[in-house]
Amino acid sequence: MNCSQTAFLFLLVLTSVAVRGADKAPNPEEHPMKADERILVIYYSRTGNTERVAKDLVARLHADVERIDDKADRDGFAGYLSALYDSLRKVAADIAKPQKDPANYTLTVVGTPVWAWNMTPAARAYLEATKGRPRAIAFFVTSGDTDAGKIVPGMEIVAGQKAIAFTGFNATELKDPAVYEKKLATFVSALQSRP
Repeated sequence: MNCSQTAFLFLLVLTSVAVRGADKAPNPEEHPMKADERILVIYYSRTGNTERVAKDLVARLHADVERIDDKADRDGFAGYLSALYDSLRKVAADIAKPQKDPANYTLTVVGTPVWAWNMTPAARAYLEATKGRPRAIAFFVTSGDTDAGKIVPGMEIVAGQKAIAFTGFNATELKDPAVYEKKLATFVSALQSRP
């Protein structure tokens, strides 16, 4: 192999390594979280509102996601009534065992709709099952018009720890793209700027 062939091969190897490394190197503008940060977004959603917020958070935080699987049939009018009744009584649902362990993440973000001025039975069951496991926890709720500040204290009690941040999205905010995006960005910023 002559000198020019060796130089060409050397440049080819360097280019290959640089291209492979670019896939793995975090871009601080795209992902301003700490390099060793792992985030889990856990949520329960019946109508899709909470799922929408969860998926938007996952995209912005580059987080893992898991949906809480409530084994009860919450569909239709009868399902809705039983859901409200269970929420009023503060009964935990029978949920499938979570697949992801919050202890393996630096932050766990839990989302739930508000039913009868309470978290859902599925969210309650998740928080009971994982009590003490998250290293840090944050909450978001979706509702018709309930202030998140009235729901989160109960969630903190069940979780056994204080939230580092929380927010809520009411029906009006969910329908207005500009308001929704601003509120979502504020929450993401609060999660990213924590110590």
